[in-house]
Amino acid sequence: MKNNSFIYKHVVVLGVDGAGNFFKDTETPNMDRIFADGAVNYNVLTAIPTISAECWGSMLLGVTPEVHCRTNGIVSSIPYDIDSPFPSLFRKIRETYPDAEMASFCCWNPINFGIVENNLGVYKDTAGDDELTDKICTYLEEHDPMMLFVQFDWVDGAGHHYGYGTKEHLDRITVTDALIGRIHDMYVKRGFIDDTLFIVTADHGGFGYCHGGVTDDEKIVFWGAAGKTVKAGTIGDMLIRDNAAVCLYALGVDQPETWTARVPDDLFVDFTDGERPIFTKLPVATAHRAVDAKNAPSTPVTTFFSTNSLAAYLPFENTDYTDASGNTAVTAHGKQYFPNGFLGTGYKFDDGCLTLDDFVPGTDSFSVSLWFKTNGIAADPSIFANNDRSAEKYTGFCFSIRQRAVRLSFGWGEESWGFDIPLPVDYTDGWIHIIVSVDRDKQEVSVYLDFKCAAHIKLPAALAGVSLTALPFTIGQDGTGAHPTQLSAVIDELVVTKEIITPSLAETLRAYYLTD
Repeated sequence: MKNNSFIYKHVVVLGVDGAGNFFKDTETPNMDRIFADGAVNYNVLTAIPTISAECWGSMLLGVTPEVHCRTNGIVSSIPYDIDSPFPSLFRKIRETYPDAEMASFCCWNPINFGIVENNLGVYKDTAGDDELTDKICTYLEEHDPMMLFVQFDWVDGAGHHYGYGTKEHLDRITVTDALIGRIHDMYVKRGFIDDTLFIVTADHGGFGYCHGGVTDDEKIVFWGAAGKTVKAGTIGDMLIRDNAAVCLYALGVDQPETWTARVPDDLFVDFTDGERPIFTKLPVATAHRAVDAKNAPSTPVTTFFSTNSLAAYLPFENTDYTDASGNTAVTAHGKQYFPNGFLGTGYKFDDGCLTLDDFVPGTDSFSVSLWFKTNGIAADPSIFANNDRSAEKYTGFCFSIRQRAVRLSFGWGEESWGFDIPLPVDYTDGWIHIIVSVDRDKQEVSVYLDFKCAAHIKLPAALAGVSLTALPFTIGQDGTGAHPTQLSAVIDELVVTKEIITPSLAETLRAYYLTD
C-alpha cells in the first residue's frame, strides 16, 4: 500500500496487556469520552498464539508470529534485527522522517529491548503502570513526539493472579482507563489533540488464569481510534497486525511490501484499500514432513512403555500439566500457557518451566520422548536439563536447542562433553518429534528426529558410573530454573521413562502418532 498524504502530526498507541475485549464489561469513562465520536471494534482477532511477544510483535511489526519469530524468551534476550526485512513501524517512520521524535514507554520492558529496534533514536523508558504514566506526562510537558507507544501491564497481572474477567481484573481495567485519560488530557493541554490519531487496544485477553490458547476470551481484543478523519462507528474486518498499517498511513509513510497488514476499509473518511497483502516465504529444502496437529488416538501412548519404567507422562490436556501416570509430582514455575498442541492442548515455555520433583536419573538409563514446535530459536535455551548452566564446572546434563541444531551436554566437575545434532532446515514449519535415549549401561546416547535415529553417540569412558544427580529434572530450563534464555516453544506428549527407546519402539511410536 502506497500513501503520500500526511494526515496527522501525531499518533498515539496505548496498549493494555491482558485486557482483551473486557473493556466492554467494566466502567471506562475516559475511553467512553475519547471514542464518543471515534471508531471501535470489540471483535479484532489478535495474533496466535495469544502470548505477549507474539501479539505485541504483530501489532508493531505488521506480520504474523510465524514471520517475525518474536517470543517472550527471545524478546527478553535478543534485540530485534535492525536490518530485518520485517521492520517495525518505528523504523519505517525514522526512514521517512529522520528528525521525528518517537517514544516507547513499556511496563514490560522486553518490548523495548526485543521488538523496537535499537539505534533508531526512539526514547525508551520503563516502570510500573502508575509511575509509567507519571513519566509519560512529564515527557509530554517538553516533547512533541510524532509516534508514542505505551504498554500497560498490570491488567494482565491481575488476570493471572485473580482470573480474567473477575472483578479484580475488571477493576484494574477501570484504573488503567484513568491512566489513559491522563495521557489524552496531556495532548489536549499541549494543543496536539486536533492533529493526533489516538488509539487504544490490547494484545490479548485470557481464560481462567492464563492465555496462549484460542478461546474467544483470549484471541478477541478491542481496538479503538479517535481522530479528525476517523469515521464514527464500528470498524469492520480487522486483525491486530493492522494496527501497524494504520499508524503508517496516518503519518504518510509507505507500508513495507513484506507486511501483511492493511488499513480497514471503513476506518477513515474517503479511504478504500484493496485486498490484504500476501507475503510468501522463500521455499526451503524439505528435510522432514511438517506434521499438523491431529486427534488423539483411542489409547494413550503409555501403552507402549513398561509400567514399572514410566517416570512421567504429561499429555497437557485440559490445561493440565500434572503427570498422568501418577509417578512424580510436577511443579510449574512462571506463567502457564496452553495453546494448541499436537494432540489437543500443549504447553508453551516462554515464561517458565516444569520440574519433575520425584524423578532423579542418578546412574540409571532414561529416555525422553516429546513433540516440539517453535517459530524460531536463538541463544541455546534448554529443552530439558538438571544442571546449573551458569556454573563454570557443573554436574548434570542438558538437552538444548540452537538455531539449526539440538545439543546434548554432560558435565561432572572437571569433565564435560557435548555434541550437536543438526536439525532439519524447515523444522520451524510444523511439529517435529524428538527422542533422547540415554543408555548408562553401554554409555551410549541415541537421538531420534521424527522417529529416525539422527545420532548414536558413545559417551567418554571417564563418565561411566558417575551419577547424573544434580538439580531437579526440569523441562524448559536448566535445573536452577534461572538461566537467562528461556525456551520459546510448545511441547506436547512428554514421556519420561527409565527404559531405552530402541529403533523398534521409535517406529512403533511413529505408527501410533502418524497413522490416521
